[in-house]
Amino acid sequence: TAAEVVRLLNEHMTALTEVVYRHGGVVDKFVGDLIMAVFGAPRPGSDDALRAARCACDMVATRARMNRDAAEPIQIGVGVAFGDMIAGCMGSSQRLNYTVLGDRVNLAARLCSMAPAMAVYVDASVAERLDAGWRVHALEPLKVKGFADPVRAFQLEVKENDA
Repeated sequence: TAAEVVRLLNEHMTALTEVVYRHGGVVDKFVGDLIMAVFGAPRPGSDDALRAARCACDMVATRARMNRDAAEPIQIGVGVAFGDMIAGCMGSSQRLNYTVLGDRVNLAARLCSMAPAMAVYVDASVAERLDAGWRVHALEPLKVKGFADPVRAFQLEVKENDA
């Protein structure tokens, strides 16, 4: 029923919001069943890409743990991109929202939609900022809507203890 879907999504969003906060991110917005999280705005840090990658893996591991006891398991894919963007209050004179804009934001959304169930896709900027402890698998360059050239992307290996 509609009430069950709302309950399921609220439980899902609550758990993953807690993951975002645990890694020092900001929840920008919820779009359907998608959570848009931002790291480095309004204040950038030297480890923003690393925290975003850790958060992404933690989200998948948390959802996998939740799925073990769930009547209705949810499969998620996560996309992460790092780089310059515009952050601020945008909208109309009647209603403003704090958000971020830019090609890195668009790329993260595209990677999210391309990532298979329970996988994390990151762009080259994120992959370059990860230390040797990460298992990173290069993907074939991706044809991504809105980008003229194929995009270098990578899949992060998610381990059970990432949660």
